[in-house]
Amino acid sequence: MTGASQFPRTLLIGFGGAWSRRCAAALAVLTLAACAGTPSRPTAAQSDERRLFVETNQSILEYHIKQVQPEQLALTGLARLAAIDPHISLEHTASTVTLHVGDQTSRFDAPDPSELVDWSVLTSKVLDRARAQSPLVASTSPDKLEELVIDGSLAQLDPYSRYVPPNVAREHRAARDGFGGIGVTLDIHANDVRIAGVMPDMPAATAGLVPGDRIVALDGVPVAQLTPDGIRQHLRGPVRSMVQLAVARIGLAAPLNFAVERARIVPNTVSMKEKGGIAWLKVTLFNQRTGVRLAEVLKQAHQDLGDNLHGIVLDLRDNPGGLLDQSVDVVSLFLRSGDILRTIGRNPEAMQHFTATGDRTVETAPMAVLMNGGSASASEIVASALQDSGRAVVIGTSSYGKGTVQTVIRTSNSGELTVTWAQIITAGGYQLNTHGVVPTICTSEKPDTGVTAISLLSDSGSPVQPALARARVSLDDLGWQHLRALCPAQRDKRKIDDLVAEQLLDSPAIYHNAIASMEPGSAARLAADAAR
Repeated sequence: MTGASQFPRTLLIGFGGAWSRRCAAALAVLTLAACAGTPSRPTAAQSDERRLFVETNQSILEYHIKQVQPEQLALTGLARLAAIDPHISLEHTASTVTLHVGDQTSRFDAPDPSELVDWSVLTSKVLDRARAQSPLVASTSPDKLEELVIDGSLAQLDPYSRYVPPNVAREHRAARDGFGGIGVTLDIHANDVRIAGVMPDMPAATAGLVPGDRIVALDGVPVAQLTPDGIRQHLRGPVRSMVQLAVARIGLAAPLNFAVERARIVPNTVSMKEKGGIAWLKVTLFNQRTGVRLAEVLKQAHQDLGDNLHGIVLDLRDNPGGLLDQSVDVVSLFLRSGDILRTIGRNPEAMQHFTATGDRTVETAPMAVLMNGGSASASEIVASALQDSGRAVVIGTSSYGKGTVQTVIRTSNSGELTVTWAQIITAGGYQLNTHGVVPTICTSEKPDTGVTAISLLSDSGSPVQPALARARVSLDDLGWQHLRALCPAQRDKRKIDDLVAEQLLDSPAIYHNAIASMEPGSAARLAADAAR
C-alpha cells in the first residue's frame, strides 16, 4: 500500500533547502578519484548517478521506519554487485573500503559511518571502478546497476521498500494515478495491432473508434516499425495533446484517419454484477478513482435493484492494495463514523489517525467481504475496519498480512523510491502487519461445494467457530499464530466463498448471529453454547 496522495507534499523530495545546498556543494567538490591517482571532474552521467544515490539515501534515512547509517546502506548495496559478477567482493575496515574484481584490487578511503554524501559518492566511485574492471558490470545498463544497488540497500530493511527506474516508474504512476491517453485496450500480435476495447465517454469512443479496428499507423509511423512499447508511447502523452491514427476497418477499402485528443485515463479497478438482489462488487486495486467508482456502482445497484437489493458482497480476493486514502474512502462508503486505522512510525509525520469521513450517503445493506491469501495492504485495512466495527462478515481465508505504509518519492531521474515509513494499527487496536485479517467465517481447506456452504451455515446458532471470535486486540504473537493456523491463507478463489456469502445474505437470522459473534464477549458465549 502506498500513501503518496495522503501524506504531506514534503515527502516528494527534491534538491532544495539548507540540506540540499550542503549536498550540492559537496557533490561539486568531491571527485571520482580513489586513494591514489589524480582527481578528475565527474562526468554528467556520474554526477547524475551521485545525485540519485544522495537523494535516495537521504530519503531512506529520513523516512524509513528503521534507523540506519549511510555506511550500512552503501556497503549492503554494493555487495549486490556479486550477483552480476561472482568474482567481485568487498572488504571494509574502519578506514578503507576494498574492491576485489578477480585478482584486481582497488582501495578507497572509508568515510565516517554517518556521512551521507561521502558514502553516496563513494558508492558511485566503486561502481565506476567495477565497470572499468569487470566486463559483466560494464555491459549492465546504468539504470539496472542503480536499481541493483539501491534495492540491495533496502533489502536489509524490509521486504516492501524498493526502487524502480524511470521506465518502470512510469507504468506504476499510470496504474496508480492515471495517464494521458485515448481510452483503448489493444490486442497486439506481431504487426497486427487491433483495438480490443474502447472505454465509454473517453476520447477514442467520442472520435468513433470501435473494437476490431486495426491500427496501421500512429502519427504517420507504420506500426510495423514500432515495438509494443513504442505503440503505447505514441498513444500516451500529455493531456489535451493530439495523436493521429490510421485505422483499417472491416468492409472499408481505405484506412480511416482519426485525430484524437488525449485525456486523463485512470484504469478502472471496480466492477459489479447483480444476482438475486445482491450486488457483487469486485475491487482489483486501490487507485486514485477506486472510491469514486465504487460509489458510482453502488448508486447504480440501487437504481437497478431498488427495494430488491438486500445484500452487498465486496470481493477483495487477490487485491494487493494501493493508495491509503482510497482505502479510507471505501470504508467511508459503508461506515458513517468511527476509527479506520492509525499509523505509527519513527518520523513524526508517520503518526496519523484516520476515521470514517461521514460526508456522503452511507450504504446500510447487509454486507459480506471476501478475502484470501492474496488480499493485502489497503484491502486488509478495508476488511479489518468493516469486521472490527461489526459492519460486515468477512468470509474466506486469512489474508496476506502486509500492515505497513509506504511513501512513494519521485527521484530526480523520474524513477520512484518506495520507503516503508509506518506500521498500521487497525480500528480494533491490533497490529495488521504479519497478522492480517482472519475471517469471521473460514472456508480454508473446506471442500469447494454447495453442500459444504450449507453445512457451514446450517447451525441454528452462529456459523462462527468460537476460536475465530476471539478479540484480536487481546492476542500476542503466539495467539495470532494459532488464530491464523485455524484458517490458513490460500490464494485460490473458490466457489464456496461465493456460495457462503449468497446464503448468508439470504438468511437474515444467520447473518445477524455472524455479526454478533464478533462483539466483545461473544467468544465465551459461543464456546458455552457449543458445550451444551
